[in-house]
Amino acid sequence: MIEKNNPINTITRAGAFQRALIAFIITLCFVAPALSSDPPPLRGLREVDNMCVKLQGGFWGPRLKTASEVTIPHALNSLEKDGHVTNFDKAAGIAEGTASGHAAFDSDLYKALEGAMYCLQNKPDKALGKRADGILDRILAAQQKDGFLVAYFILREQKYRWERLRTMHQMYNAGHYFEMAVEHHKVTGETKVLNSAIRFADHIDGIFGPNKRYDVDGHQEIELALVKLYRATGKRKYLDLARFFLDERGHAHGFERKPFDLRTPVKTPPYEKDLPERAKRLRARCRQRNGRAQDHRPIVEEKLAVGHAVRAGYMYAAMADIVRFSDAPEYDRVLGHLWKDVVGRKMYITGSVGTAQYHDEGFGDPYLLPNRTYCESCANIAHVLWQYRMALLQGDAKYADVMELALYNGAISGISIAGNSFFYQNPLSSKGGRRSTWIGLSCCPTNLARIIPQVGGLAYARDKKSIYVNLYVAGQASIVLDGTAVKLAQKTDYPWNGRVRLTVTPPKASEFNICLRIPGWARGKPVPGDLYRFGDTNVPPAGLKINGQAADAAPKTDGYLHLKRTWKGGDIVELDLPMPVKRVYAHEKVKADAGKTALMRGPIVYCLEAVDHPEADLSRIVLPPKANLQTEHREKLLGGVTVIQGQALVDGKSVKMTAVPYYAWANRDRGAMEVWVNESPAKAPAPKKQKTSRGEIK
Repeated sequence: MIEKNNPINTITRAGAFQRALIAFIITLCFVAPALSSDPPPLRGLREVDNMCVKLQGGFWGPRLKTASEVTIPHALNSLEKDGHVTNFDKAAGIAEGTASGHAAFDSDLYKALEGAMYCLQNKPDKALGKRADGILDRILAAQQKDGFLVAYFILREQKYRWERLRTMHQMYNAGHYFEMAVEHHKVTGETKVLNSAIRFADHIDGIFGPNKRYDVDGHQEIELALVKLYRATGKRKYLDLARFFLDERGHAHGFERKPFDLRTPVKTPPYEKDLPERAKRLRARCRQRNGRAQDHRPIVEEKLAVGHAVRAGYMYAAMADIVRFSDAPEYDRVLGHLWKDVVGRKMYITGSVGTAQYHDEGFGDPYLLPNRTYCESCANIAHVLWQYRMALLQGDAKYADVMELALYNGAISGISIAGNSFFYQNPLSSKGGRRSTWIGLSCCPTNLARIIPQVGGLAYARDKKSIYVNLYVAGQASIVLDGTAVKLAQKTDYPWNGRVRLTVTPPKASEFNICLRIPGWARGKPVPGDLYRFGDTNVPPAGLKINGQAADAAPKTDGYLHLKRTWKGGDIVELDLPMPVKRVYAHEKVKADAGKTALMRGPIVYCLEAVDHPEADLSRIVLPPKANLQTEHREKLLGGVTVIQGQALVDGKSVKMTAVPYYAWANRDRGAMEVWVNESPAKAPAPKKQKTSRGEIK
């Protein structure tokens, strides 16, 4: 492994060094290729690391501040209170007692710590750095001599370490540990946590693989984490192990790879005979090879997205990474089928996924998209991560379009604006949702704690001669092109308006390509494909100026506007993406949305909340096709949002309608919410008959 002598480990020192530290992080982005063992992809684009992007102001700057100052401390406090940290003290022999929680307890702590690492990459914080280091030392103390590190098994079931893989998530824990360890190494330069992850990964590699044991975890995650570990260390065996686990899905497990027969009866392991009946039933259901864990057939034979949506999203993300970093044309082909199935038939207008139709927190039948639905926060985040990797793999804006849609709507709807309350599920219709300050099964709060502070790393991509701008976000980035360091600065209020000002600063005049994504919504399509469409496909053309001179803003077939020129320090690009309010209609096969419309402006999907319509039943509001819709930006509402207003009807009477961004619902008084609104009275449900005090029906 290549060692980095990186003084970023001063995150735990006094604040006097913070400004110098920030400057060093930017400098690190310029020299990183020389220091890192990160192998280049065989195809597709390269990331621009989160370390190299500083989001300030705009939409995301305040959210990063909230993540660092509120969400991460709140998550760590809650995890410590619930026993996630003391489990490691017990496993290390420092404290007494049995294991708290379930077998995947470790993973939630790792996700929160990963979020802390992203926050420290964004801005040094002495207190947060010290706290994270203290927790990490307690985790490291529990690691076994052979590298094994799952607190639940160390405390309860040492002899069953690698049994019950489908239900106990040993590798899922390991994967989240690996991801956190890689980010810790980036921000601190220290190797203690990364070396611990390597020991754990080597332990797993010594048990599983060709000519060893053939088996897979019930919850995919380790696969994409092993790719990250490969890139952090340069050790090819981790990439090969990730591929092994993917290839092994859908096969009979044992000590050789062999076909699996779906008719094989499911047996209850003898060590589960004393479990309570409810636990037995749950684990029996999880052991069924019915698609829940995408282990019912080889993935190269799969054409449809089925099963648990979080597991699927992580697996698809890993497959995309495998295609980028190795020769895997069969994965590339399968990903094409899966993407069309999800985006074309199984995705909500918010970019959310997972109806739980089959009680598996997963995908349902094509076009069956009920609005009182599941859409787990973790699934929406996994969807963002998959689409991000597809954008890197294919270099096509349509994948970044879906990533943006899911990020701004389905993902951040799971966390309050204050940053300290959460949704596990994200329906598009509700009689009265209320966020929880914490969720005992804390996979979603901790996943939300790590996705927001890594948004900077989703914004850009690059190859040797091109910079791809995938997200319009206020802040600065430092991007290396073929040894040339380029600084980009964005000024924008996106997504509230589409004006973006980019200042380009190479160290000397240099020829390269800047590729600006022209979003699908700015080209007349809310999503790729025909699952949703705008009622009016006419959109005002984008505007473009380079150093004040008007230029052609027509994108190429890949959805990007390619600006190839010799760039000089201080060159300015001004992009203007008009943002009219658009009515959205679902495909005719989506029966839940028949006769209804949704509102969208830019990448933001809107909803109606009862708090804005105290006298109206939201399910009976009708928005006439010709209603005039106006926008107004309100800085003091919901952290600063643009609202949509117009005149609607309730039982033929005119009422003022106000729509707010979907992600911001349930941040005020508790009440009903609707994304899809009736467009004609005939489709509005009849009022329910109620009994009076005398018993009559009225």
